[in-house]
Amino acid sequence: MANMDLIKSKLPQDLREKAEKFTIPDEFLSSMPDIIILILHSKSMDTQEEKQSRFNLLPMMNKDQMDKLSDILTREKQKLDEIEKKYEQKKDELKSKYTQKREDMVYAKKIDEIKEKEAQHTEMENKQADDLLTQI
Repeated sequence: MANMDLIKSKLPQDLREKAEKFTIPDEFLSSMPDIIILILHSKSMDTQEEKQSRFNLLPMMNKDQMDKLSDILTREKQKLDEIEKKYEQKKDELKSKYTQKREDMVYAKKIDEIKEKEAQHTEMENKQADDLLTQI
């Protein structure tokens, strides 16, 4: 397992528990925490075994390979963030649309209730007027 003090000092709070499940070379936690963060966040490496395999390969990679891995994982994160943003926008649009429909329905129902009360009141006034006329 990775050094707990390094994990606490180099990784964000939300990834510490996740990182504790892996054997991560201390030298990479110290010198390249960004690539560790990208691997932990990666959706393309979805199993624990895949991520651990990537951590195991880090010491064997040269600078170019590390740069390529970092670039690939950074682009993956950016694309996922874009997709998430679009999804949130769509979700907000749908929520707004259906909230407006619900508000319109509530408004229409209140209008109907007011019309019904007015009709009852008018009917009662007409009946009272008729009663007064019959008394005269």
